[in-house]
Amino acid sequence: MKHNPQFDETRERMAPGQLARDGFLGDDSRPIPDIIAADAAVLESAGVLPEQLADILDELHDAADAAQEAPVDLYDGRVTVQIAEVMGRIPCPFACGHRAHKACITIRFGGQETILTPLHAHLIREHTFFQGQGAPFRVPPSVLIALYRTARGDTPDA
Repeated sequence: MKHNPQFDETRERMAPGQLARDGFLGDDSRPIPDIIAADAAVLESAGVLPEQLADILDELHDAADAAQEAPVDLYDGRVTVQIAEVMGRIPCPFACGHRAHKACITIRFGGQETILTPLHAHLIREHTFFQGQGAPFRVPPSVLIALYRTARGDTPDA
């Protein structure tokens, strides 16, 4: 992919200690557009749109937030969420102006557990960005596709 200087600044913002202690890229040295393209290909092959995943994440965040740090079961008990609030807000590393409040949302479904933040929905919806390989808060598209299908009552491999 052709080099885009805009992504040099984005990569700097994604580095550990800039916006988040551990950063957004992990040990992934690929150009940001390549990271995005690889994850977008997984979504395309599954027939799932970034917006569909982000909508589910927003629903889960809203339910967890309303439960005030108590676990809550959703989608006929197929998914359980719990939020742990942290003070402050975190800006989007793509410098688009979005700021999400800091929180860790634990999601349990189909024998899996994953932790994400309110920023995930924005990063996925607006930038198709799931974070780089090895990033502590990367949630692979395949996991979120399984979550989406579980929430909707489909089988994870359907």
